[in-house]
This record gives sequence, structure tokens and C-alpha cells, in this order.
Amino acid sequence: MKNANRLPLLALLLAPLTACQSSGYMSSVALTGAESRNQVAESISEGVAFQRTASQEFETAGRMLLGIQTAIEAEAAAMYSEYLDQIDRCARQVDRYGEQLVTVESGAGELFAAWEQELEQFSSEAIREQSSNRLDAARSGFALLFEEMTSVHGQMVSTLSTHKDYALYFNHNLAASSRELLGAQNDHFVASMAAMAAECGVVESDARTFNERLAGAPAVETTVEPTPNKAAKKGPANQAKDKNAKGSN
Repeated sequence: MKNANRLPLLALLLAPLTACQSSGYMSSVALTGAESRNQVAESISEGVAFQRTASQEFETAGRMLLGIQTAIEAEAAAMYSEYLDQIDRCARQVDRYGEQLVTVESGAGELFAAWEQELEQFSSEAIREQSSNRLDAARSGFALLFEEMTSVHGQMVSTLSTHKDYALYFNHNLAASSRELLGAQNDHFVASMAAMAAECGVVESDARTFNERLAGAPAVETTVEPTPNKAAKKGPANQAKDKNAKGSN
């Protein structure tokens, strides 16, 4: 009878322990970092894709611009009309790129804010410091990358203004004699397009590096050394011995 009375009491005592085990020890810990990091990395990759598309549209517009200036007058008018449409395509891609930059900046801000709050949950000072150092590195790396991306966007906006100036000029000056006056402006335009293309390449490279490091990949620099041939491995003394050995044979 006494044992029968103990069973309900034992069940009541075990109930809180069972509840704790079922809910999980980590249930109260915020672990959203991995998902947020992936979202930031994806948004950066999408931004680079928008940048690449816009850059390609600008390359096409640049070829059209220079083509108009070397075309015969009968063809220049039709090429000018196509050029105007291409400028519009460039403008749409620049807008998309700018909108994506807003998404990139917002997502990174949310990630870093959540990461900083997460530091308060550590009990180990040493591990907290390691995570804090990674957060600082991620913030500084993102600041540099985002500055590069916004710089490219600014160059694209400036290039659009240049194309608009050309379009306004050609509207009343499609005659060959008028087009020949743009030599100096063309040189400046070609140089600015080359500079923008180079910076786009820097952004693509830095974006890949940042995403790898954000995911936790270590920054390892590998140096490949040439493999010496068998003759190079032997010193002068050993080579002399080989010659003597062959002579004795």
C-alpha cells in the first residue's frame, strides 16, 4: 500500500524534469546566425549579378556610341534611335542594382546587430572574445565591400549622365562634321569605362572572399613552390661523385 502511494508522488516529481528534457536545453538560445549569414551572402551575390548585367549593358551602349560617330549619315539616325533605347536599358539595370544595395545594407545591419546581442549569451569570456573578433572582422570587411559596390553604382549613375549628354548632342548634331568634334570627350569616356570595368572586377573578387570568410572559411594563402628535378636535388659534391663512379665503371 505504501508503494502504491509513492508512485503518484514520484510521477509528480519527474514531470518537471521530463518537460525540461523535451523542450531542449538550447531552446532558450537564439541561434539564427547561420540563416542570416546565408541571406546576406545571397543578397551580395545577387548584387554582384545586377552589377555584372548593368556593366554589360553599358559596354553595349559604349559600342553603339562610338559606332554612331563612325557611321555614314544615312545609318547614323537609325543607330541613334537604338542608342536611346540602350540608354534606357542601362538606366533600368542601374536602378535594380541600387535597390539591391539597399537590401544588402539592411540585411548586413540586421545580422551584425543580432550577432552583437548573441555575445551576451556566452559564459566563456575567451570564446566570447573569439566571436567578437570575428564580428569586428566581418563588419570591417563588409564596410569595405559595400563602399566598393556603392562606388561602382555612383560611377554607373555618372556614366548615364554622360550618355544623356551624348544623346542630347546627337539630337541636333548627327552630321559627320559635328561628330568629329567629340574626339577629346571620347577619350575621356573610354578611360572612364575602363576604370569602371576594372572596379567591377574588384567588387566581384572581394565579394567572393567576403562571403567565404563570412561562412567561416579561413583566410589561407598558399604558395606553390616549383618541384626541383632530380639533377637539381643533387649538390655539386654529389654530382662529382656520380661522374667519378661512372668513370670507374
